[in-house]
Amino acid sequence: MKYERAYDRSHKGMQLVTFRLGAEYYGIHVSKVREILRPLELFPVPGMGNHIEGVINLRGEIIPIAKLHLLLGIDAGAGAQRGRMIILETSRGSFGFFVDEVLEVTRIQMEEMQASPELAKRAGRPDVVTGIARVSGRMVVCLNSDTLISDDMMAKELAIGG
Repeated sequence: MKYERAYDRSHKGMQLVTFRLGAEYYGIHVSKVREILRPLELFPVPGMGNHIEGVINLRGEIIPIAKLHLLLGIDAGAGAQRGRMIILETSRGSFGFFVDEVLEVTRIQMEEMQASPELAKRAGRPDVVTGIARVSGRMVVCLNSDTLISDDMMAKELAIGG
């Protein structure tokens, strides 16, 4: 009985991989993260559009690498470190992006998640931000990985053979 309660308590909520992009902190559901890698060689592909940096060859699979700062509408910052690549598996397929630093995998309770402000919803793509939570003393913007890449960006990627 004691063990069942401990199990229930530890598995409630949502696990996030948290990372830093410039001065901002973000989180993405751990179930969507396929791999976290050191940066691999990036190959630019003409016609992919402004939001895609290029593609990588990951063990024979071609994966597009998105410019996450452009997708989120934030400044890339002059000192972008490109410390790690996060590869996501979404309902639309795999894609990746560079981050300055991967911080931790953490569990938050659903009641700790707050809705994103109305201003953010009017500013562009409200479907990208699922909420905001306090994690390890930081405000972390939680992202919806399935809506980071728009349908037209994914269509271009699929046309090239991804």
